[in-house]
Amino acid sequence: MAKGFGFLVVVMAAMVMAEIVRGDSSEELKVKTVKGNKVCTRGWECSQWSEHCCNQTISDYFQVYQFENLFSKRNSPVAHAVGFWDYHSFITASTPYQPQGFGTSGSKLMGQKETAAFLGHVGSKTSCGYSVATGGPFAWGLCYNKEMSPSQSYCDDYYKYTYPCSAGVEYYGRGALPIYWYVHFQSIKVIFCICVMDSDALILVSTLPVNHAYIS
Repeated sequence: MAKGFGFLVVVMAAMVMAEIVRGDSSEELKVKTVKGNKVCTRGWECSQWSEHCCNQTISDYFQVYQFENLFSKRNSPVAHAVGFWDYHSFITASTPYQPQGFGTSGSKLMGQKETAAFLGHVGSKTSCGYSVATGGPFAWGLCYNKEMSPSQSYCDDYYKYTYPCSAGVEYYGRGALPIYWYVHFQSIKVIFCICVMDSDALILVSTLPVNHAYIS
């Protein structure tokens, strides 16, 4: 099973890479020197001064039509997250991490490889396709945004004093790379400054599941 999943990720990443290399655009670049080091900003997508922002951003080489081609079945009637995943949410979710080097480390080719690997992994984890499905299994990536048949609510008393479960909330897998146990939900809320205790449902928005995937 592990070898099969690994192969699926590699193949999907290769397909993503083939699509990504077709895209190329440019965003306004601003440059300055800080303590002898060149740092840049590049529009809203890479707005923090960083050496990584001197390189191309993800949207420079990966564009809307490519996202649509890669995940062409995600809004099919049989999919389970129709209307949830979109290109803009992916780019928006990536903006805190691009200045840190996600998709912007080194050369354009390096950024393309990293983005392809990430999308290949996410696509394989959320696919509802199979080998004979129309378009093949890879076209069905981003079919899910949550666990469909959870065997349990992932809540127990072990962390009840530090991370108590919210009353009336069901805890199960959510996101591009799913999080399950309530302690993980609480950790994500702390990281992204979602400070209301009863805000677990906010995890299931179109940017936060992708944000979590970056830091997993």
